Amino acid sequence: MDMETVEKVIQRAAAVQRGEKSPIRTDCFTSYAVSNFRGGIGKSTISFNLAYELSARESTIVFDLCPQRNMTQSLLGEDLSQFRLSVYDAILSELTGTGDVDFEELIVRISSCNREFHGLKKSYVVPGSQDLFLFPSLLYSQLAQFNQLRERGIQPMAKVLSSIRTIIGECVKKTSANKVLIDTSPFFGGATHLAWCAADALIIPVRVDQHSVEALRLTLDMLTNLSSDFHNFNRQANITHTPKVYAVVMTHCGWSRQNKNNPDSSTRFFLQKALEIADAHKSAFSENDISNCFYLLDDFLSSGRISGKQRIPLAKLVAGKKFLVDGQRLEVNPSVERYKLEMKNLACSL
Repeated sequence: MDMETVEKVIQRAAAVQRGEKSPIRTDCFTSYAVSNFRGGIGKSTISFNLAYELSARESTIVFDLCPQRNMTQSLLGEDLSQFRLSVYDAILSELTGTGDVDFEELIVRISSCNREFHGLKKSYVVPGSQDLFLFPSLLYSQLAQFNQLRERGIQPMAKVLSSIRTIIGECVKKTSANKVLIDTSPFFGGATHLAWCAADALIIPVRVDQHSVEALRLTLDMLTNLSSDFHNFNRQANITHTPKVYAVVMTHCGWSRQNKNNPDSSTRFFLQKALEIADAHKSAFSENDISNCFYLLDDFLSSGRISGKQRIPLAKLVAGKKFLVDGQRLEVNPSVERYKLEMKNLACSL
């Protein structure tokens, strides 16, 4: 990867920090899945804050397909027992053909449970479920059974793999939402597979470390390799849809002490590696110039923990303010101001 491409990403990030307007992306989509095959990279923090930023501009509906349910907890609070239905119930309804889920009850207005969303556009969430941990075995055993039926199994397989897309369609019809955001698990099998079948595009968070960069390679290989599980199962069901990669979001970036808009050597190294991997999978991206698809985000530090645990978007945190989180007294770090600009820039491009 030539250094000119690396510098293009860095200069665009510096312009964001200076408050300058970024070039408008012309390849926007309606539905996005936040996805990468690695945990601990800030995926749920990004999803929660994107949900807030999107809701500030247009009606948004969020689907939590991660069995850890971090997104649901950030939006609706810790006591999830008050919500009888989850996305898992909707999926089972599609898989069994019963069609008995009450979508009016399934869809929850975010502002009714999170005051930080008051005054924004009408936005909604379909709660996640811990039952999704066991869902992969159910999904693939059912697909295997249908595959044995040969021609007669094609339509049932397509119905199963398109179940999230169908559910999203019903929910959008009920809410008239303009944007769809899907939070996924760090594993492809199960609901993440269905999310890829449903989403128009992917947002891939990548932490600036070796394991996360390798996870980016695995994610893009799954997306582009026609022999991968994703394509094999979809081909058996005559499904040709493949989401485009809209954004690779480099998280936990560090910056030079001499120049606050210049990444440190470690961040530069992993950015270059990620760009090289992206260039080798160029066909997966929504733009020919892959550098336009790269975004740099500061290290969350304490602000990320505070945001998730207190259910407060980073945009509403004030540097220096202290919170009690898991028995620790944490202070909102000054870099939250940089992160606000970076997150708003990412959200405004969607």
